[in-house]
Amino acid sequence: MITTLAEPPILLVLALALGVVAVSFWTAWWGGSWQVTGGDYSMDYAPALNPLLSGHLGAFFANLPTNGAGGSLLLRAPFALFGKLLVDSPLATFRLGNLLCLLTLGGLGVWLAQDMGKRGVGLTTRVGIVALYAGAPALLEAVYYGHPEEPLGAALCIAAVLAAGVKRPWLAGVLLGAAAINKPWGVLAVAPVLLCVSGRQQAKVLLPAGAIVGGWFVSSAVVAPARFAQAIHGAETGLVAHPQDLWWPLAHTVGVYPLPPEIVSAHARQLAVALALLAALVLALRAYRSREPVSVQQALALLTFGFALRCLLEPAPHDYYELPLVVALAAWEERARGSIVISLIAAIGLSFDFRRINELQPAIPYALYLSILLPVCALLVADMLEYPRSVAVRVNPAMTR
Repeated sequence: MITTLAEPPILLVLALALGVVAVSFWTAWWGGSWQVTGGDYSMDYAPALNPLLSGHLGAFFANLPTNGAGGSLLLRAPFALFGKLLVDSPLATFRLGNLLCLLTLGGLGVWLAQDMGKRGVGLTTRVGIVALYAGAPALLEAVYYGHPEEPLGAALCIAAVLAAGVKRPWLAGVLLGAAAINKPWGVLAVAPVLLCVSGRQQAKVLLPAGAIVGGWFVSSAVVAPARFAQAIHGAETGLVAHPQDLWWPLAHTVGVYPLPPEIVSAHARQLAVALALLAALVLALRAYRSREPVSVQQALALLTFGFALRCLLEPAPHDYYELPLVVALAAWEERARGSIVISLIAAIGLSFDFRRINELQPAIPYALYLSILLPVCALLVADMLEYPRSVAVRVNPAMTR
């Protein structure tokens, strides 16, 4: 997969970009039309987005979704407004808002492919990562179920780490702040971004990130305090347990639905963040003792590990939860191994688990889910601890820059 270092041909980059645009348009238009009448979008997002597009900020803040994803509406509002002005229909507004989120992730894939070409990564891997970022099966699920903030958040988190790695702290801070208001799980990118920059530059990251997050929360609290309090305290994990999570054997049936233990439902997300922070602390201590900064590869491993914990510990995960995991895994894997084979296997396997065998005996999807996520977590932890040292370091040190 390693070739001589060369600039990727401009025609290849243009072809990949056009492919991303075409696939993103198709995905945005493919599914989710029912969302404007009875899905998550119509219930949680449209009541806030529609007033925003009409210039009614008070009504926007008063109707924000309580799952903490209100910032995603602000980020996709420009494209949604174009859809409203162009066609003036709820479906066009929904689809154009989706398109922005899809193009953001697909565009990041094109940028990664171009950067990989400069580092000598093979053509197959470069095309593969663009295909994954623009056409992962979980992208269709995210659009279908009305959650385009998943690809948008994934792109913002990965881009924030990459910006920090090339010493662009202000840009990293803006991207990090946008990721945090996009959806709460964006906080999983905070530690990877900060570990990628020196102590002096960390303030340059925190200043724009804090301004964005602080401005968002202050505006929400001032304009609609009741809704703000509900969003802060009302977000919780789903009540119905799914076989695709670590806690499934502890679920108990009440009526017709399996329910996780109350302590799991109440604290699973906090546990995921706590374990991600523990991994970040270990990584920071190792960097301090070795007097060497955390590499971009290790920071991407930490970010991906946080996304894996989110999927593993959430008692009611959905199939679109896997999207941030598989795209971050690909960004890490191409630097660590010069390929994305593991990432593609994980993306296909997780999609198969949710969409093809989910109706079978629960032990089967449970076993498949763990057989994918646990080895992925082990690989990421081993890379963060440099045990064994990454294959990429032995083959081509330039790949770890």
